[in-house]
Amino acid sequence: EAQASSAPIQRLADKVSSYFVPAVKVYEHQVWFSDVWSPSEYARNYDFSKSFFSQLTNLSLDVPRPNLIVGATSVNSDYTNDSINLKNCYLVFNSLDSENCHYTLSALRSRDCVDCFDVFDSTQCYECFESHELYNCSYVDYSKNCLDSYFLYDCRNCTNCFGGVNLRHKKYIFFGERLTKEAYEKKIASINLGDRNVLKEYLKKFEEMTNKAIHKPHHNEKAINCFGDYNMSSRECYSCLFAEKTEKSAYIIGSVDVRDSQDITGVSSELSYMTSGAFNSYKALFSANLEGCRETEYSILCGNSHDVFGCVGLLNKSFCIFNKQYTEEEYWEMVDKIKTKMMQDGEYGEFFPPDFSPFPYNISISGSYKGYEDFENAKKYGYKFEDIHTKTDTIVENVIDVEEVPADIKDVSDDILNKTIFDKKNNKKFRYTKIELDLHRKFNMPLPLEHFTARLDRKRAKFGSILIQFFRRTCSKCGISFEAVYPPED
Repeated sequence: EAQASSAPIQRLADKVSSYFVPAVKVYEHQVWFSDVWSPSEYARNYDFSKSFFSQLTNLSLDVPRPNLIVGATSVNSDYTNDSINLKNCYLVFNSLDSENCHYTLSALRSRDCVDCFDVFDSTQCYECFESHELYNCSYVDYSKNCLDSYFLYDCRNCTNCFGGVNLRHKKYIFFGERLTKEAYEKKIASINLGDRNVLKEYLKKFEEMTNKAIHKPHHNEKAINCFGDYNMSSRECYSCLFAEKTEKSAYIIGSVDVRDSQDITGVSSELSYMTSGAFNSYKALFSANLEGCRETEYSILCGNSHDVFGCVGLLNKSFCIFNKQYTEEEYWEMVDKIKTKMMQDGEYGEFFPPDFSPFPYNISISGSYKGYEDFENAKKYGYKFEDIHTKTDTIVENVIDVEEVPADIKDVSDDILNKTIFDKKNNKKFRYTKIELDLHRKFNMPLPLEHFTARLDRKRAKFGSILIQFFRRTCSKCGISFEAVYPPED
């Protein structure tokens, strides 16, 4: 029916938008990428008697948006967002080129990862945090090139290690003690991490060991002339956070293969400025959610387009203003007039105003990070806030408390999939999926007792602030004073 006519799509979109967000039209993302509708239908003339941003706001409210910010190439990954090129992923966010991952933030080129945060080029990992190139690891933090290991912090090139900090090129380490291969395997075989009570004991022991570990001043690696944190294989970057293979850029949070850019988040982009979500783009200015675009300004959700100004949702287009097609000569003449008017009004050179966002600040992820949880301060800048009413009268059957979930994964039967789990601590209900259960059996890890949003919040809190701050510290080894991302009281 959806392919037969755009009329059913429009009726469905109207129902969805009126129920969820009255001001914004929403299409299911696969429909949004299809040819059953055209963003050009919403084309309009520029009115020089009105401000640019007011006209762009009206256009952005009229043009349908996809229900998720994902690429058209993702497969069986409907419950993901802010991600591209995913396959068989569930509740995964801010990720790229990953497969069979679940409940994970920032998985890049990874597979079979569950409940992880920022894992790069890793496979078969559980509860791993800010690590690269891991295989078959659980509870591994800030480590690289490790396999078949558990409870590691800041380790490199380690194999078959269980409990260790600051290890380099080690094997068969058990909480700091070197064992023979036979003794190590016998020791590991006697430990059942699938029992929640046993796991808690080792997590506590791991936390105590981590607190005594040596910490680097920052988390940069192979970063030349870089000021910031979590910069990898980058050079000449200023105030950048999470920049990988990035060069000559500034004020960036979250970039891979970016060059000569400032104030952006993006992947494989160049000469871009003030743009949120620039993928494979060139000279993207003051825009958001672009893929494969060049010479694009003040545009949103455009793909494979060039020389567009103030457009929303265009795919495979060029020389358009407010979604209206112009000849190349007409386009440049019109753009020159619009920019002149915007400069006179003090609009050109600024990013979209805060009230342009369709998302209320209080339900965005902004408040999940330290430094952005002050809602009163956000209101001063003009961010929108809304009372969110959740439906509480839904009748749910087969509800059990988390205490009734078996402590040992070996005692969990498939019947658990038919039950709704009540997380009393966070006042939320959730269910386990079949894939989730199978993966926990494979990892021999107990099922989680907290709602997945609470688990994500805990990972964000563990990460800390996304504000780049440095503090004067003194090396406890040699007494030299230096700057570190950890405050002196930490």
